Amino acid sequence: MSLKEWQANGWLIEQSAVQKEVLFLLAIADRELADSRVEGLSADARFGHAYSAALQAAAAALAACG
Repeated sequence: MSLKEWQANGWLIEQSAVQKEVLFLLAIADRELADSRVEGLSADARFGHAYSAALQAAAAALAACG
């Protein structure tokens, strides 16, 4: 399913990109990646941080595209 179809279904609402928001989301992704490299955390916790980083990076990409 494409983003255009999501928009047509009302699941997405187009917004103008706000640079501050994109930078904030990317900063969270950077922090999560750093947390995923912390020694002593369980593999599950490290994966959770890496997964969260990927979600934040994806949200930043969507925000940048409007």
